[in-house]
Amino acid sequence: QSELIKSTELGLEMRFLNNRIGFDLAWYKSNATKQLIDLPMDPQSGYESKKINAGNVQNTGIELMVDGKVLAKENGLNWNLSINYSANNNTIKELSEGITKYTLGGFDDVAVLAVVGQKYGEIYGTKFNRVTDQSSPYYGKIILDGNGLPTRNPDIVRLGNQQAKGLLGFTNSFEYKGFGLSFLFDARFGGQIFSATQVAMQRFGTAGITAPNGEREKFIADGVIASGNTYVQNTIEVTPQAYWVAVSTANNLGVTEANLYDASSFRLRNVQLSYELPTKFLSKTPIQKAKIAVSCNNVWLIKSHVRGIDPESVYATNTNATGFENAGLPTTRAFMFTLNLGF
Repeated sequence: QSELIKSTELGLEMRFLNNRIGFDLAWYKSNATKQLIDLPMDPQSGYESKKINAGNVQNTGIELMVDGKVLAKENGLNWNLSINYSANNNTIKELSEGITKYTLGGFDDVAVLAVVGQKYGEIYGTKFNRVTDQSSPYYGKIILDGNGLPTRNPDIVRLGNQQAKGLLGFTNSFEYKGFGLSFLFDARFGGQIFSATQVAMQRFGTAGITAPNGEREKFIADGVIASGNTYVQNTIEVTPQAYWVAVSTANNLGVTEANLYDASSFRLRNVQLSYELPTKFLSKTPIQKAKIAVSCNNVWLIKSHVRGIDPESVYATNTNATGFENAGLPTTRAFMFTLNLGF
């Protein structure tokens, strides 16, 4: 059977001051059912999975666009700006009978899942062992071993979600005597991403965090060591190598929470410069209009929390598990030159 989508959308569009300012607001809700998913099977059956129609994924959200003409002069400078904001909440209402979790991506201890009753893209993995006794003065502290190195809790637990809380775009466009300049900033707020690239770099000592300020001096890890039925503050010095090997080598991907990052970002997404030739230069040609432009996309990642890695990096293009990254190719900066002719 084909996937079915039922959707509802309400919108409001208004403009003021002779169309100089306006906004477009939309609220939507959609439910996608009978999606094709690969249901895991007992390997003894001879098959890994079977395709079935199942699931009910619900999307609700808002989209807001505001635009305005700051300057509007026929033979002078024109300045237009627009701001758009969107927030989407993607939740799993139903999978299949007896199935409450469905794997979207990841491997070893790290998994990005669709979980019934939760947001799409829940991130599961391991955490440090910590003091769980709330009456203890060391509550929440990492438990270290006898060598002063962090220990890992093998339980697989929920750590976060890959979904952004909101997306924002801000565009400015200028025109003056045939010249045009526009630039787009955009921002992502919230969501998490696990970086296996950082795990590998920490393991081999190439990550900046393994040598703060270029130094590799011994240090005392913040945590506690078990002493009888209680804990004592750690005072044992360790090398950065010993510490980061302990963090990064457990079951290939290390302690998951150590490399789970805020996926928020802020960037200059696009810049475009153009020039339209005056008609008097074309009057003796069959060309009525000519415009040349150069543009650059993905210009500058201004802010990222993933220590030098673009949070838009993904493990594979054939999965929706955007909350997992592993040795992904760097995102590219693209340049485009265009020539538009009108006859």
